Amino acid sequence: MFKITQDILTFIKRYPITTLMVGICTVLMIMITFMGGYNRKTILQLGAYDRQLVNEGQVWRLLTCAFGHMSYFHFFLNMPFILFLSRPLEQILGSKKFFLSYILMSVFATLMVHLFSDYPIPLAGSSGVGYGLLGMYIYLFFRHGNQFSSYDKRFIMMFTLLGFVVTFLIPEISLTGHIGGFVGGILLSPFLFNKTKDLNDCMSG
Repeated sequence: MFKITQDILTFIKRYPITTLMVGICTVLMIMITFMGGYNRKTILQLGAYDRQLVNEGQVWRLLTCAFGHMSYFHFFLNMPFILFLSRPLEQILGSKKFFLSYILMSVFATLMVHLFSDYPIPLAGSSGVGYGLLGMYIYLFFRHGNQFSSYDKRFIMMFTLLGFVVTFLIPEISLTGHIGGFVGGILLSPFLFNKTKDLNDCMSG
């Protein structure tokens, strides 16, 4: 389920939304490099979340912040997270439904930060939606656990545990955004996954 075996062209054709999301994040990382590197000014220019700016009407930042990052380390930490978790869900849901769910989880995670956290600095990163993807897997784990291989079960549980450990260990990470994304993924899942659908073929891919 989580092992990537396709060549790059097959991967792009089979998982266009996963490729698109990672591609947007990569383009923004390259752009910010030529703009002088990661600092408050450049991340805000590329759509980072800022409480005051959102309150002033720049609500698009609730979404655009999910594609930028706070540093090169942050970018390279998140991209494998998104790459490995997105691919199977895009296969299960189909690209259109997966695209919609990705956007909704991105906004939901940032909205939770806006409503419940007085975050003192601009915020950017795709980890909120990454935790939303984990929330979807946890939902599937409990509703269709018999269709997961033992390897995939261990992968999901270890990835979830590791994700929350990292949340508490790395400074200036938005706990509210991570928890908000995780809860958002769980809440969205019943509307996305057919309760009676056999997921075996998708999960084996």
